[in-house]
Amino acid sequence: MLSFRHYRSETLTHSHDDFHQIIISHHGVLDLDVDGKGGEVRGRQIAFVPAGAKHAYRAQGMNRFLVIDLDARLAANAGIEQLWHQAGGGAYLSVARDIRFGDLENLLAVKPAFSQAGSDLSYPGARDFPLMTGVNANAAVASWEHARDLSGQYHMLPFLNDLLRAAHTGTKAGNVRYDPLQEQAGGIPLRLTRAMEWAAARLNETVSIAGMARIAALSESALFAAFERYVGCSPMRWLAAVRLDFGRDLLADSKNTETIGEIARQVGFQDQAAFSRAFSRRFGRSPAQYRKQCQLGDK
Repeated sequence: MLSFRHYRSETLTHSHDDFHQIIISHHGVLDLDVDGKGGEVRGRQIAFVPAGAKHAYRAQGMNRFLVIDLDARLAANAGIEQLWHQAGGGAYLSVARDIRFGDLENLLAVKPAFSQAGSDLSYPGARDFPLMTGVNANAAVASWEHARDLSGQYHMLPFLNDLLRAAHTGTKAGNVRYDPLQEQAGGIPLRLTRAMEWAAARLNETVSIAGMARIAALSESALFAAFERYVGCSPMRWLAAVRLDFGRDLLADSKNTETIGEIARQVGFQDQAAFSRAFSRRFGRSPAQYRKQCQLGDK
């Protein structure tokens, strides 16, 4: 499963036995403890949480992360586990390049297809996987009850392959702490973060480019340039994604009794129909279907 997630400030703990979890920061900081080893996910430092590892986590302030739940057998057959061990095998890995929101959004927008058993892998870069032979792909898919769900993980493999090839063991939280006043390598400048936090706190209001530029102390053209450089997309594209993500979080909350129309207005859509169209395009299902799925999952 691939998704963008927001984390809360309280500490939560869990584990998962059948899949690895890779956590990549779009922005913000996630304090993470994996089997007693503390560290942070931020900037170019990502986390690789192996299947079965008990981990505790909490976020600091505004945050957004790409979370990849990667089937353990698929990871082994595709050589992803091997690359992870070559990078040091630690829970915290430092990667060589910036990871921008726009790039991740484009990645999630890809709708790959694969054959009945997965032997005909039709994603860019498949030939770069010497361990991802047809036999291995078949073995991975044959062991997976819901092969259609697994297909979404296949098109992440070239991205993960590229990311892990140049990765190395990351720093621990006790050695290097996040300084919000300092621009981290691969991070987002403070003035841009300030504008993003301001906009995210006003999702049910009209947020303009002029307003964000004023908060960032930048001209409108400089704001656009900064977003393209550090975020990988325009300010309005970023804001639209945040609105939908927040709407999804509200729909997933079993304690939230608001109607879909009320949720739509709360996250800045003028009417339910516009929210439903945008939500369906982004997540592949309607708000009502997503809410029902979450309710069934809680039972």
